[in-house]
Amino acid sequence: MSIYFVPALASLLFKLFVLAYVLRGGKVSIVFLSLIVVFAAHNAIEIFGYFQFVNGVVGDVFLRLYYVATVFTILYILLHGLSVSVVESRSLTTTLVTASTVLSSLILFTDLIVSGQYSIGYTVSAVKGPYYWLFASYILVFLSCNFAALFYGYGKAKSRLDSVRCVHSLFALTPVMLVFMVATILKIADVGINATGMVPIATAIFLAIVLRTEAKHKLSDLRRLMPLSMERATSNQFMDLLDGYINNSNQTNAYKTLQAGIEREIVCYSLKKCNNNVSHATKMMGLTNRSTLYSMMNRLDIDMSELKKEQA
Repeated sequence: MSIYFVPALASLLFKLFVLAYVLRGGKVSIVFLSLIVVFAAHNAIEIFGYFQFVNGVVGDVFLRLYYVATVFTILYILLHGLSVSVVESRSLTTTLVTASTVLSSLILFTDLIVSGQYSIGYTVSAVKGPYYWLFASYILVFLSCNFAALFYGYGKAKSRLDSVRCVHSLFALTPVMLVFMVATILKIADVGINATGMVPIATAIFLAIVLRTEAKHKLSDLRRLMPLSMERATSNQFMDLLDGYINNSNQTNAYKTLQAGIEREIVCYSLKKCNNNVSHATKMMGLTNRSTLYSMMNRLDIDMSELKKEQA
């Protein structure tokens, strides 16, 4: 067994960890959820490929499943890119899914794409069928379309958050693009190379960058689930306030204390989201001027220096 097993296993555990957090959340994009599931399945099949007992008929089935998982990995990366770029078309989505399903069927049930396997160092590689070029073209075209969609989305972005999402997704896509494209081109050229050691790392990096974007720029409800994120800390603070009120509701001024606590958390959260820039926070909160916000901070006993320490 190769040392490549270690990063592949670490990448799989990371994806399962992310999946667990997503499933604990409420509303979340089905495309993003499916993307994580496909990444994890693709990663798991790669790990099975490292074991020497996966050979013969069983090995052939796993190899074909690996190629099918690759097809759907590329598909859901593109669907995620279209979602980020706000390119919404049901007919386009149906076409992409149909093309991916047809290609997957050819891989599983015919020898047109994959016609066998052979050992290559620590794992196995596919014997190219007469129409292997369809699989190679699928990868190159879909990844190129993803880049094009994200560039289009950036140019047509209607808000700063939309443009930030596109830029971060482009950055996240780069390692995946490089690994898949280089591996595909070398495979076409009959160069003896296997990318199974790099693919799980590339997809884990992609997922990590996307999650970081979600946490920093308030792009989805995932930010409330991520450890150490500002949104999760604020959510916990609100729950603590509500629990305190319920446990002490019979005390005098309990409701006023709850109101003051909620108002304080709103002001602190707004300041943190604006990197403690009072002018930006004033505008975001819809206040008339900075003096109003400063008065609120004094009344609620909010120390700007303490906020900066929390974010440091």
